[in-house]
Amino acid sequence: MKKTTLLMAITLIVFCLSKNAYSQTDSTLKDIGVAVSPSHINFNIKSGESKTYEVTITNETKVKRSFKMSLKDFDMDKSGHETFMAAGSGEHSLSKWISVSPTFVELLPGVKQKIRVTLNVPDTEGANSAAWCVMMIEEAKERQKLESEGGDQKIAFGILPSFAFGVFIYQNPPVVKNNKVEIKNFAVQSIDNKPKNIELTLVNTGDGIAACSAYIQLTNTNTGVSKRLLVKSRFVLLPGYTRNYLYSLPEKLEKGKYSAVGVLDYGSKDVVEAAEKEFEVK
Repeated sequence: MKKTTLLMAITLIVFCLSKNAYSQTDSTLKDIGVAVSPSHINFNIKSGESKTYEVTITNETKVKRSFKMSLKDFDMDKSGHETFMAAGSGEHSLSKWISVSPTFVELLPGVKQKIRVTLNVPDTEGANSAAWCVMMIEEAKERQKLESEGGDQKIAFGILPSFAFGVFIYQNPPVVKNNKVEIKNFAVQSIDNKPKNIELTLVNTGDGIAACSAYIQLTNTNTGVSKRLLVKSRFVLLPGYTRNYLYSLPEKLEKGKYSAVGVLDYGSKDVVEAAEKEFEVK
C-alpha cells in the first residue's frame, strides 16, 4: 500500500477590533508590540468627490513583520458583534468605492508605515446613502514546513499564530440629515427579587450613522444621594440597526427607593433622549 502523508497548517488569527470611539483621532490600538492608528475613519463627502486619510502601522517589536491589507463589508447584531463579508457584498457596502495603498508592507523593528485609504464616491443617486466597511491589517507569515514521522496515512498538524487589526471606515454623506436614535426599551432586571441590571435598547430610526454617548443617573429618592453610571462614552449606531446594552447595578446599594434615568446623546443640537424607571432595594 502506498504511504501518504497529509500536512495541514492551521492559521490562528486574533482580531483586534475597536468600536468604542467615533473620531478620526481615535486612541492607538496596540497588541503584542504592534500599533495601528486610528481605529476608525469617518468620511463625510459628497457624491462625485474623493478624499484620502492615512492609517499608521508601527512595528514596536524586535523582529521584522509583514502585513497585508484587505477590505471587507460587515453586518452587526444587537450585541455589537460583527459578521464579516466579502468586499462589495454588503447591503451598505463602502468597500466598492475604497482603494488602499500599499496593500502589503514589511516593517523592520521600530519602523512606521503609512497606509493611504482613499474614498472615491461616484456621482450617482445611490451614493447619497450612509455606507461602511472595515480594512483588515493582517500579519502575513510564511507557512512553516511541517514534518511527519513514519507509518501509513500519518497526518501532521501545525498552528501558525497570527493577528489582525480592523480599522472601521464610515461614510456619512452631507445630504444625510435624519439622524434619529430612540430608546426602545429601558428596564430593571431583578434576580431573586433583587435589582441587578439595567437593560438599555437603542434603535437608529434615521438614515445616517449616529455617534452616541449614554449614561444612567441613579438617585436614591429617600436620601437624595445620586451617582452617574457610565453606559458608553462613545459608540456608533448604524442606520436601521438596534443595539442592546446590559449594565450591572452597584453591588451594595443602600436600601430604599431609586429612580434610574437613562440619558442618550446622539449628536442632535435640539434633542437628548431620556427614559426613567423606578425600583426599590429591600
